[in-house]
Amino acid sequence: MTSESSQSEKLARLRAAVEKEPGSAQAHLRLGTALQQAGRLKAAEEVLRRALQLEPGLYEAWVNLGGVLFSLWDFNGCVDANARAAACRPEGVPAHYNKGLGHLYLGQAEDVVACFQRVVELDPRNGGGHYHLAAGLNALGRIIEAKAALDLSRRLGFSPEPALVKAIEEALSRTQGDGVISIEIGKGPDES
Repeated sequence: MTSESSQSEKLARLRAAVEKEPGSAQAHLRLGTALQQAGRLKAAEEVLRRALQLEPGLYEAWVNLGGVLFSLWDFNGCVDANARAAACRPEGVPAHYNKGLGHLYLGQAEDVVACFQRVVELDPRNGGGHYHLAAGLNALGRIIEAKAALDLSRRLGFSPEPALVKAIEEALSRTQGDGVISIEIGKGPDES
């Protein structure tokens, strides 16, 4: 049996469970999650929203909906869904992590930092959390803190993107001992 046919069978079983218990938020959650894993994102979104109509405080459905919306490039929707998840379960690392990713793609550096500070507060060994915290700190010009977070992410086994490493190293090379970034003033790149 191929994985595609077993996936189809699993989806059929989960759909049957929803038909048998249309008022079950958990049945909708299981189907929505399976649809998400199968890459059927619009269908997953619809089913997860139904789960939340049935049980508005269902943390996992909010987190999964946020993931679906992120994959659909609806970053505002991702942030909103994960904010609702975090309200349901304030200690839920995935909600803060995914919310931070949404803010990252929206270019909201202060919110990125706030989300990933919460992630590493809740899970100090989360290498990805430290890495994304470094990205947010770098965007805010807090280079020394960004370098420390980046180094910690590496020690925790996270493989950072070379572009962020380079950006932080270049910024550090312009940093003077007092933590002030020096900027060269002079000719621009097109001026000879």
